[in-house]
Amino acid sequence: MTTAGEARLLLLGWNFRTAALSVRERVAFSGDEVREALDRIRREGLVSESVIVSTCNRSEIYGVSEETRAGEGLTRCISEWRGLDFSEAAAGSFFREGADAARHLFRVASGLESLALGESEVLGQVRSALRVAREAGATRAVLHRLFETAVAAGKRVRTETEIARHPLSIPSIGFELATKVFGQLEERTVLVLGAGETGTLFAEQAAAAGVRDIRLANRGFERADGLSRRLGGRPVPWENLARTLPEADVVVGTTASPTPVVSRSDVEAAMHERRGRPMFFLDLAMPRDFEAGVAELYNVYVFGLDDLGAVAEENRRRRSREIPLAETILEEELERFLAWFGNLAVVPTLNALRARLAALRDAELERLPADERERFRAFADAIAARLLHEPLRRLKSESDASRKLDRVEAVRHLFDLDS
Repeated sequence: MTTAGEARLLLLGWNFRTAALSVRERVAFSGDEVREALDRIRREGLVSESVIVSTCNRSEIYGVSEETRAGEGLTRCISEWRGLDFSEAAAGSFFREGADAARHLFRVASGLESLALGESEVLGQVRSALRVAREAGATRAVLHRLFETAVAAGKRVRTETEIARHPLSIPSIGFELATKVFGQLEERTVLVLGAGETGTLFAEQAAAAGVRDIRLANRGFERADGLSRRLGGRPVPWENLARTLPEADVVVGTTASPTPVVSRSDVEAAMHERRGRPMFFLDLAMPRDFEAGVAELYNVYVFGLDDLGAVAEENRRRRSREIPLAETILEEELERFLAWFGNLAVVPTLNALRARLAALRDAELERLPADERERFRAFADAIAARLLHEPLRRLKSESDASRKLDRVEAVRHLFDLDS
């Protein structure tokens, strides 16, 4: 692996557009796993800084690296850790560098890359990702500046466009799907598994829609109890989950469990007690909360994250006219970041170029008699300075940030500074 003298901004990710659900749940990270992943990729020398954004529909690793094949190294590191075949992990991934990586993060923070266009939670998730990385000692100046700018860009999109005027979220789209499939839910019993952010949002959506019987089950009973009191629901002790299941018409999975929390046998027993009355399961968890075999049971309807697309597209069409304005805002913020980052990139490139020319000069001087070397050294330095003066002046003074980064890359390529 060759090492460059210049740090590169990079992104390796998996999301609902590129990777199957079976891959996404293998590369999803819980809070503790994010910290472990940050430590792993830094210990292997793949990046000098890193931040991981992991939500129900995406896992994205942002980094700063001098390694020219860092993307491949990151893919291999994650696939080996998660027991995933490298080719399968690579096929479902996407890779961005430089301005493209930064632009993608800005689009994520603004909700333009969400299944629910303009979703309300993602900005907080981006902010939280930076906080976790900082606490883990995984980020320094570049990614701190990048993520702070992304959050600012996301806020501008939400305040200056209509995209987030009526905020959408994965839970709200899931609730809409449930009503489309199961009909009005006011008289149904809705059981929500998990009282984290997604579970809370779904329960709030259900309460606002007039659902009268909301049950909340969480491994930590106090959290379920507090949320139930606020929404007028009923808390369910986690150990009573199997006994409560037959009473539920709609079951929503939102936990962060690494393994399914509801098995096929649990649902078979519930359906027997219900005398075959239909049940609707909505799996918003990553990894999934319901065993795959649940969907095979008669009168049991299971929908997951990949089934939200049609509802999300309908909402997207209603908001899409605001996308051009949002993209204009993002490009303005991106330009500011690239100007700052471009100035960082110029200095190490110029230093590397001067070092390369000095090495070439010294190699040629070795061919001369020792008593002539100093005279020809001064002559070589003068010629090099005259030749480089104007190109370097133009590189330093270039005001277009994207063009400056492109020219920096061209200099590194033409003078082979990455070998």
